[in-house]
Amino acid sequence: MTKTGIDNMLTFDIEEWFHANYDHINPDDYRGKGSKFRAHMDSLLQLCSDTGCKATFFTLGCIGEDYPDVVKAIAREGHDVASHGYGHQLAYKQTIGEFKADVAKSVAILEDLTGTKVLGYRAPSWSIVESNLHYLTALEELGMVYDASIFPVKTFLYGIPDAPQDIHKPKVNGKELGIYEVPMSVMQVLGRNIGYSGGFYFRFFPRLLIKQAIRSANRKGKSSIVYLHPREIDATEQKLSLPAKEAFIHYYNVGGTEAKLDNILRSFRFTSISEHLRKQHGVML
Repeated sequence: MTKTGIDNMLTFDIEEWFHANYDHINPDDYRGKGSKFRAHMDSLLQLCSDTGCKATFFTLGCIGEDYPDVVKAIAREGHDVASHGYGHQLAYKQTIGEFKADVAKSVAILEDLTGTKVLGYRAPSWSIVESNLHYLTALEELGMVYDASIFPVKTFLYGIPDAPQDIHKPKVNGKELGIYEVPMSVMQVLGRNIGYSGGFYFRFFPRLLIKQAIRSANRKGKSSIVYLHPREIDATEQKLSLPAKEAFIHYYNVGGTEAKLDNILRSFRFTSISEHLRKQHGVML
């Protein structure tokens, strides 16, 4: 299968099956009590190798503590290890001081394991929103090159629907920051922005629609971003007890995701966010 179009960006949010932001879920209740995380990571790394794709792995600090060998394997295979925070807390439920300390803790763990600088961050559940946009200044102070936390949609949990859709340097209180914002990809449906290439959207939409949306973006010279979680490629992994709506969003079509991802990675070119910034935006890394 011939890959077409420009380089897109492949990302994974590296966390366990129980890392979810619902009030009745405490991840510490499940930590260390068994999962198929290592098998999922083996599958994702093998898939990247088989398809010739590089990716950015936004990794929780606690994953670095529990699975140091996995984090080292990600880096050893030439992928980016970036921060997803320490324990999957929602950024907008932290003070800016708590947020900065949380990110700094994760960065220290990941850098110690890989021996390379952590360049980027993605907030759990896209929890950089309008009310805490100024938290990006903390990332700049920590020496980050980019943030990838903003989703230009509006849902019950996250989103800034009118946020810029292209990679840009964000402004906070009228001042342009020194870091890049890499927003999640969206398409227009009936005048509204909707995701198509990650998480629930990736699982929900048919493969042909996703490929059409990526091609459409590429024809305009824009890169699409794919994101998934390890649990999303395995229908046999343990599941949280959730209300019907949340369970549908969290688990719909997990059985078909790996094959869909394989097909899309074989159809388009994918690279990491840092490599994209270096090639397309001249960022010195």
